[in-house]
Amino acid sequence: MKKSLLHIFAANIIYLLINIFNSFLLPKFLSVDTYAIIKTYTLYVGYAGFLSLGYADGMYLKYGGKDINELDLVDLSTNYKSYTLFELIVCFICLIIALMLNDFVLICFSIGGFFINIIGYYKNLYQAVGEFKLYGKSLNYQTILLFFMSFILIFCFQSDNPKNYIIVQVLSALIVVIYLTLILNKNIHILGVGKVSLKEIVKNISMGFTLMLGNFSSSIFTSLDRWFIKALMTNKFFAYYSFAVSLENIVDVFITPITISLYNSFCKNYSIQHILKIKKMTLLWGFLIITAAFPVKFIIINFLPQYSNAISIILPLFAAQAFYAVIKGVHINLYKAEHKQKKYFKIMIFMMIVAVILNCVLYFFSKQVESFAYATLITAIVWQIYCEIENSKLRFNNNEYVSIILLFISYFVAGNITNAIMGLLLYLLSFLIIVIIFMRDTLQYCLNSIFLNKKI
Repeated sequence: MKKSLLHIFAANIIYLLINIFNSFLLPKFLSVDTYAIIKTYTLYVGYAGFLSLGYADGMYLKYGGKDINELDLVDLSTNYKSYTLFELIVCFICLIIALMLNDFVLICFSIGGFFINIIGYYKNLYQAVGEFKLYGKSLNYQTILLFFMSFILIFCFQSDNPKNYIIVQVLSALIVVIYLTLILNKNIHILGVGKVSLKEIVKNISMGFTLMLGNFSSSIFTSLDRWFIKALMTNKFFAYYSFAVSLENIVDVFITPITISLYNSFCKNYSIQHILKIKKMTLLWGFLIITAAFPVKFIIINFLPQYSNAISIILPLFAAQAFYAVIKGVHINLYKAEHKQKKYFKIMIFMMIVAVILNCVLYFFSKQVESFAYATLITAIVWQIYCEIENSKLRFNNNEYVSIILLFISYFVAGNITNAIMGLLLYLLSFLIIVIIFMRDTLQYCLNSIFLNKKI
């Protein structure tokens, strides 16, 4: 498992570096209105997975925990070809509707959604079978291409037209799909055997539809705050909030290796004791990586003062990621590994209702854009509490609960210090003291795994 984590971390570090440039490049050189339109397209594309109707999720469950060499080539080829044709039909229908509405963003979504879903298929396949080097290629290539295309638009053409930036997103996805398909075909000749099968389409959709609903609900859940802002506030505030979310994705880069590698591991039936150790390590990791909020704050203050309003949004959004590291990494992966898709979907619906209520209530009382960020944070806390109540065998102990409370308080105290560097140093010192006092065993286990090469 450690080797898998290292492969994913390597891929995510590359993704992180490029994503940092992307996150700061566009806001720095484009107008706020242009940036808001680009982020609207990004928001739409986040729902492209729904167009698969659960097919890719069914494939994910079908091959989960297996090695790629164990897969039947004809079966995999049939699965892939059937999915490709199915997606073409669905996206073509969406394109017709978008053309009738004469909406440029929706037209690009209909075309780009197809390419995004094919890339998503590759990601799901490589996650399921533990091919994390290939997963890294699926993750990074579009991001790298998009960065260079955006760089050319900004510095060579000095473009402030949002349509150009949306088009290059579609083009970058197309190029990556062609490349990944050629690579996969070269390795296992996925295009040379198998044929389109209606039975395969029905089988995968029926198997993965509930999981897709859960994942789709998760996409709505994680973007619910932006929909509220888009409906209730101006484009300027939507741009500020979208900028904060794009920076929050930097933290997600460090959570993704955990969420991806643990699914394949849990499919191989680890013991409760082992899962509990991983959960404690994930908790420490979650509260450590949110230190990224401090350098982000420093960069905004010194280089992007026009987005200074985003600082008050970033603090609660980043804090929420500490809880989601445990929720996504452990609890959601267990639902998937145990094929409890219906339970996962029900929980997502419940949490979405909680999120809607919190967003409405907090906005009603404050009328500030920060209210949506705090609604996101409180929802994450509620979800974590639910997970603790639901699974008694995987609960933290009292020392760990104390650690969570103290780390949470330390983060916000340090985050409200004007000097970002001083805040960072204070939080890191607090983190070290709290962990040594209350979670010494978990810290020792982490250090042994890293420096003494002990198996995780």
